[in-house]
Amino acid sequence: MMRLLDTNVLSELVRARPDPVVVGQLRQHHSRELFASVITRYELRYGASLRQDAEAFWARLQHSIMPVVTWLPVTQAIAERGGVIAAALRRAGRTCGDLDPLLAATALEHDLTLVTRNVKHFEQVPQLSIENWFKET
Repeated sequence: MMRLLDTNVLSELVRARPDPVVVGQLRQHHSRELFASVITRYELRYGASLRQDAEAFWARLQHSIMPVVTWLPVTQAIAERGGVIAAALRRAGRTCGDLDPLLAATALEHDLTLVTRNVKHFEQVPQLSIENWFKET
């Protein structure tokens, strides 16, 4: 099964004490089965840029995270599908931010299972397959 990894999954690789279940799951999958959106790349770069050691940390992310996945662009089809998803969620009284509908649309367009800690952000999206690799707390 092919998977789209959310930012919170990939960022575990550079945490001081990464979640062992997430690390184990990542090790069980070949990189050609793992994908991420350029939106996640944006979020990683944004987070790195807020740090005191911004450039050094970004270099670390580029070395340890970027090669783990195949990076997917936001296409016209993804942008349009994301808009439909966001509108449907808003009509239902569910908000999930501006970027999460684009991640959901990316997973749906590429027939990928979305792996995230933020299951509640995505569980209302019809036909979206979701997994949570984080250990229960």
